[in-house]
Amino acid sequence: MKLKLSDMREIHDGVPAAILGGGPSLIEDMTRLPPRCIKIAVNYHALHHLPYVDYMVYNDEPKTNPLQAQAVFEHRTIHVSPEPTSDVEFDVENVWTGFFSSNTATWFGLWLGCDPVILCGMDCYQGAVKHCPPSTYHSPMFDYPLDFYTRPWAEDCRNSVPNPERIRVMSGPLTSIFPPYIRK
Repeated sequence: MKLKLSDMREIHDGVPAAILGGGPSLIEDMTRLPPRCIKIAVNYHALHHLPYVDYMVYNDEPKTNPLQAQAVFEHRTIHVSPEPTSDVEFDVENVWTGFFSSNTATWFGLWLGCDPVILCGMDCYQGAVKHCPPSTYHSPMFDYPLDFYTRPWAEDCRNSVPNPERIRVMSGPLTSIFPPYIRK
């Protein structure tokens, strides 16, 4: 029996959340997180560096990427996805799935009531190394200009997520869109 997204509204009210992307800054960003925070992995990248995450969010069908499929079928956490492999039923309207799994993960962290929601490892495929951990996998998406990755955050996010003022960024290109996270 699946969890219902509607029942998860604000279950982590006021608790910080880290949205753990797949960029090379992820490892450094994680060292600066608050000690008690909800960890939300975007796809499978953070699973290489942490023994446990609270949630894993993904938009793509796992079978399209063998590493994602392996993470979905082997990693014991709550899977959040519009895909049938999800442990959570998307039974509410206006879930911002955006173009990227990180969009969905950010919406989810805010839906849970987390504050702040800290974006980590969000390098927007810029630089020589695209993933953490580095991979030989090369997607045509890696060659798109920075604007392709930042535009959804700048144009859609504020109108698509609950409480966008809670979003903070640890590092990377999204610091031009959201305030920085400063550990207290």
